[in-house]
Amino acid sequence: MDRLRDEGYEIWLDDFGSGYSSLNILKDYTVDLIKLDMGFLRNFTEKSRSIISSVIAMAKDLGIKTLAEGVETQEHAEFLASIGCGRQQGYYYGKPQPLVGTLAHIEAEGREIEPRKWCHYYDVASMAIRETNQTSALFDLHEDGYLHYLYTNQVYREQLHALGYRCRDVEGFLNRKARPEISATFRHYVNRSLQSGSPESFCYIDGGDYIRIRLRVICEMNHHLLIHMGFENISRSDAGEQLVKLDDNLRYLYTMFENISLVDFQRDTIEPIYVHDAPTRETVHGIRRYLQSFAQEYVYEPDRQGYLDFCNPDTAAARIQKSRYSRIAHCCRVRDPHGNYHWRECVAVLLQNGLTERSGHTSLMLTAEKTIEEQILLPASRTPEQCTLDALLWQSLTHHTRFYYFWKDKNRRFLGATKAFLKFYGFDSEADILGKTDEDMNWHLDNNTYRLDEIALLQTGKIVENVKGTCIIRGVLRHITCYKWPLYREGEIIGLLGVFFEAEDLYSKINQSLVSPYDDPVTGLHNRQGFLGDLIGYQEAYAVDQQPYALILLESCFDEQIQKTYGPSFLRTHAGKDAVISRLRHTTFAILRRETSSEDRTASKAIARDLQQRLQSIHQIDGNPVTITFRYSFVHATDPAIHKTANGNVSYIYRLALERLSHNG
Repeated sequence: MDRLRDEGYEIWLDDFGSGYSSLNILKDYTVDLIKLDMGFLRNFTEKSRSIISSVIAMAKDLGIKTLAEGVETQEHAEFLASIGCGRQQGYYYGKPQPLVGTLAHIEAEGREIEPRKWCHYYDVASMAIRETNQTSALFDLHEDGYLHYLYTNQVYREQLHALGYRCRDVEGFLNRKARPEISATFRHYVNRSLQSGSPESFCYIDGGDYIRIRLRVICEMNHHLLIHMGFENISRSDAGEQLVKLDDNLRYLYTMFENISLVDFQRDTIEPIYVHDAPTRETVHGIRRYLQSFAQEYVYEPDRQGYLDFCNPDTAAARIQKSRYSRIAHCCRVRDPHGNYHWRECVAVLLQNGLTERSGHTSLMLTAEKTIEEQILLPASRTPEQCTLDALLWQSLTHHTRFYYFWKDKNRRFLGATKAFLKFYGFDSEADILGKTDEDMNWHLDNNTYRLDEIALLQTGKIVENVKGTCIIRGVLRHITCYKWPLYREGEIIGLLGVFFEAEDLYSKINQSLVSPYDDPVTGLHNRQGFLGDLIGYQEAYAVDQQPYALILLESCFDEQIQKTYGPSFLRTHAGKDAVISRLRHTTFAILRRETSSEDRTASKAIARDLQQRLQSIHQIDGNPVTITFRYSFVHATDPAIHKTANGNVSYIYRLALERLSHNG
């Protein structure tokens, strides 16, 4: 059974709850779905309802999908839907009959057949539905922006009714018909959840009640988002009662401050109560992590440590209690959305200790902040004028220029590079290149040209101008032209500064309306014409400099969805940064790898086998089962067949690889 599942087949357990289909099976084997025996619904009592609910909850905890047999009434169907049973089967939907009759019955009943591409989407939806005493709803957000309910539980509907609303009212609010501000806020947090992959929450005031919304995007598929949402009227909770008592004071604070938050040390959360221009509107989990992130991104660097000391959650409560006025305050410069820094004052006070004594929680802290018109300079702060103009210019250049600058020491080892350079090569930080030479990075097709130029520059001060070369950029061979200058300190050369330009990039900027004849428009890799040019370059490097290489052809039964999901990025990741990848036709890819030793030749063959095994181990795309067949061929520059037959002719090398590929099928 495990081997079948490893090959992509699903294991379903029939008649669960009867005969040999018992809990022992679930303990000893891994199954994908259990079919509940129809006997559970035949005697539809409170006991059977409880058993069915428990079984489905257990299955979800184990990650197992569910199907109920014997559904004969609307009551059966509605009950199973309410507890999240993913599939139903029975006479309520139709009697067993041949396929033609089944299709005719479905059409007569006005039902639709679910397209296969939606199978996983609705499996995720059913797994999210649980029996709970909290509000729970599922929304489907269309590509065109329309949002509607897929599911609401009874608690959700009751609490919504208590606020004076119906589900269709909420759909109207969220689709901008009546309350555009609610729609905009809701969609803002949907986007945040989509980006973070985590739950998001926010609060707003409705008719004098404080409402906390919590939501999470649980599936993104077919240009639709599946959103799980719940809400709580916190005015009626213990913490809410405390807020109601402070309501008059809070409303007064709203007129005095721009952002007000409630800090709960026990729960390690920061909950926005009133937000005007804060960077986040949702409840934050992890006070220290958030403060560090906020300081790093928004607080002016000279003020950063002072801000963190003021916000220190380990000492804040004690400092407030010792304060003469039972509050603490701090001023610092904070970046606005336009990139400018303004002085802001932050005030923190502890809420009444009654809540602490009653609930056993640690103190709650209220923070409020506002912009200060006067720029009050703190003793520990430095003004921008205290920084040298040269340093500011250099910092701005390295962070924001779109040109690919780099600098090296006298031994040709990288000392740094601009963000554009790092992004171009696909590096996360300078740490990936620091202390390394071009040869260590192995990204030039011919290392000698740039190596000799740099040696001459460092020894004689000779400037390098417009020197052409080829390098490997994320699996694609790119043509570049390079400029380099010596760096002097007190008249002595201590290193070099360089910049390069990519020919294809310049070509595309000059001819924005034209498509490169060498690039595949679907994947961004080289096409067949571009590949043949790359192959000629590799063969010339072998003929002139004895630089061996390997050619790997890969062919698979990629359909459009598999290619989209596992195509170029998959090959780039597993073929290595020093490999050049091309798409020759719909499902055929080529990889060129330069080799410097016999170990590299072994590595090239290992990469081909590894890619084959990895792709053939893919048995699921977007939750749907797939089977992939895969084959490859391998030709090495030193292959005797090349030199005996065609003396290194590039066309023959390519044909030889194609011939071996067909034989491997």
